[in-house]
Amino acid sequence: MRIYIREKNGKSFFIPVPLSIAGVACKIADFVLKRVDKHFDAKTKEILDCVDFRELARSLKYLKGYKGLKMVEVKSQGGDEVTIIL
Repeated sequence: MRIYIREKNGKSFFIPVPLSIAGVACKIADFVLKRVDKHFDAKTKEILDCVDFRELARSLKYLKGYKGLKMVEVKSQGGDEVTIIL
């Protein structure tokens, strides 16, 4: 997986993330968030409850067959861009 971040001032970043590491990171996030959720405010807790990190980790395994798929492409009004490609 490749993550591209471009700021409005022209700076850009590229972050390569192997899918196996992303899957492990999702499992760790699920484990950690269950133990520290009492420290979040209500809005953050509501957002994190919408994400099922276990299911996300399982689905990353199936996405390996779709290399080159553009999963996320977000452009803010401020001019920043984020793109995630498998």
